[in-house]
Amino acid sequence: MQEISRQLLKLVYQDVKPAIGCTEPVAVAFAGSVCKKYVTGGIKKIVLTTSKNIYKNGKSVMVPHTNGKAGLKLAFCLGVLFGDESKKLTVLSDVNEQNLSETLNFMQNCDILEEIECESPSIYIKADVITENEAIQVIVASAHTNVVLIKVNEEIIFSKNICDTSSSDDELVSELDFDKIIQISDDIDLDELFLLKEGINMNIKAFNEALENTYALNIGKTLKDLQDKNILGNDIITTIRIATSSAADMRMGGGNLPIMTSGGSGNQGIGVILPLYLVAEKENVGEEKMLRAIFLANAVNKYVKLYSGKLSGMCGCAIGAGVGVCAGMTYMLGGNNEQIKGSCNNLLANLTGMICDGAKDNCSLKLASSASEAVISSYLALNGVIVNKNVGIIGCDIENTIKNVGILCNQGFKYSDDIMLNIIR
Repeated sequence: MQEISRQLLKLVYQDVKPAIGCTEPVAVAFAGSVCKKYVTGGIKKIVLTTSKNIYKNGKSVMVPHTNGKAGLKLAFCLGVLFGDESKKLTVLSDVNEQNLSETLNFMQNCDILEEIECESPSIYIKADVITENEAIQVIVASAHTNVVLIKVNEEIIFSKNICDTSSSDDELVSELDFDKIIQISDDIDLDELFLLKEGINMNIKAFNEALENTYALNIGKTLKDLQDKNILGNDIITTIRIATSSAADMRMGGGNLPIMTSGGSGNQGIGVILPLYLVAEKENVGEEKMLRAIFLANAVNKYVKLYSGKLSGMCGCAIGAGVGVCAGMTYMLGGNNEQIKGSCNNLLANLTGMICDGAKDNCSLKLASSASEAVISSYLALNGVIVNKNVGIIGCDIENTIKNVGILCNQGFKYSDDIMLNIIR
């Protein structure tokens, strides 16, 4: 059990990191920053090839420090000109107005092509940069900052197998179930949870920032106004809608504050952390129990992704982060293992099939819906309401349900994802 615990901890924290901006365009900017190290002459041409999911999630979402501008080309050019590779998903944190102006001018005078590689991992970015002196190729795959190839003038500087982690992940999945994840969350050393405290502070700052200023569609701020006018209730569900949508407004609207991610996604980091923090505050839950609940939620989100994939045709806020919140909240409020699993089945009976139509400003709506429905699903389970097994998507147990969702994502939604890509292109 100790070895499984160590592996799970490592796997969870691979995708729980600070990020500024939507992680897909930021990953493209990161790829640009890796190329930057090898540029010695003027850049003449850029060919940016991405998976359909990277393209879908980067086309319309605003890039940080750009005054509301969007697009993968812009993200890459900022990275290749001014990005700091060492900062990973905060690669654009130091970009300023002068950098933006120079980047926009550069883009007008550079040949930049954008292509989609349909037969690739869901996270896949290949950048070819042709300069006066060299031809550089960088590939990032399987994770947002996982560099698998660096090639300069046909000389391979760095290379590793894209699928290096898949066998160990598969092995871990075969040994994991919800009971073990819950036990690990109960037993994990409290010192291992420090990063989650940092994440709470980050994500709270993000939603407060959006309530005080204007970002994206102002969904969270408007919901707060409706609450103040007594059109919406002054209850925990509405409060969670306001908090999660506000933080997402800031993030998807090109805000410059960092977000602690979950499963490699900033919106999912918001959706995991803020509901559990707010419910803990309401229910007077101690800090240790809350942190263990947040770890459990992150672990469950990661567990779901081992079946569904990191990016798919379904909204990860619903089927990943939302399920994590169900598990974490039910655990945090004293539910037993059957209630924890039942709350997750409640949510999947409700929100399975919520489509992902790309990252953009209105993702705040889906995040708010997923987070609030997750809290309702948990309270239902704690009060004896759990959906029946072996009905629809719901399997004989929660593990089987998640396998069913994974099949639907990888086989059924593969085609809907292709159609969605054609719609938004």
